[in-house]
Amino acid sequence: MRVSTGVHDGSSGRARFASAATAVVLGLALSACGVTAPRTTSAVESPTVTAVGTVDPGSTDPTAPAAPTGPIPTVTADPLTPTKPTASASTSAAPAPTPPTAAATATATDPGSVAGACERTLPAYPVLQPGAKGPAVRTLQCFLNDADYGPVAVDGVYGAQTRAAVTKVEAGFEGPAPKPGRIDDGMWVLLISRTLGGATLKVGSKGADVVTLQRALRAAGGTITVDGTFGAQTKKVVQRFQQANRIGDDGVVGEDTLFLLKMGATIG
Repeated sequence: MRVSTGVHDGSSGRARFASAATAVVLGLALSACGVTAPRTTSAVESPTVTAVGTVDPGSTDPTAPAAPTGPIPTVTADPLTPTKPTASASTSAAPAPTPPTAAATATATDPGSVAGACERTLPAYPVLQPGAKGPAVRTLQCFLNDADYGPVAVDGVYGAQTRAAVTKVEAGFEGPAPKPGRIDDGMWVLLISRTLGGATLKVGSKGADVVTLQRALRAAGGTITVDGTFGAQTKKVVQRFQQANRIGDDGVVGEDTLFLLKMGATIG
């Protein structure tokens, strides 16, 4: 039997102890000096890549992205006062307004219309003086316009405009008007008859000229219905008119009777 000595075993144990002690002392020394042993990177471990930039000085977040470096672009603002646009050569000028006619002006500026509502057939045609007002004045104004002595506003007031139109009528008299501005039976007959045509009217005639004839005969003093039909009643009044003016009494409205009516003759 072989007996091992304790010398060899003791030397090996002391050597291992010394190596361990040396490693501990070396580690304590490195830690005291602030040196960290290098870390070995595994082949499968990827290194972390950190973006390089300048931290925004106005940000309190350390992880905020870096502010861009370089010059700040300059922005030019629009002027406060806009420039006046230049007119295009292709722009056409607006057409000049057409000046209003006298009749249109009277219509726009007077209470009544020149061609306003007119009642030309009255139960009777009264005497009118400047300053008069009412429906009969409107009828007078309508007849003045019909006979081209206007334009006169049909407003029912015998004012300056109506008086000026009546003056035009009086200017056609052979002598001065006996009562200037006065609208009597003769003036009514004259104004109404101015629109009569030259055709002969007799029993059986109908139409606008017969209506005008009947109005004129009523203004002249006759009693007659204004219906546009030349019947027995109209013939009778025509005969009275002819007798009063001594031109026969055939009851036919021919050249002589038409002339007297347009001159303002009456039955009397």
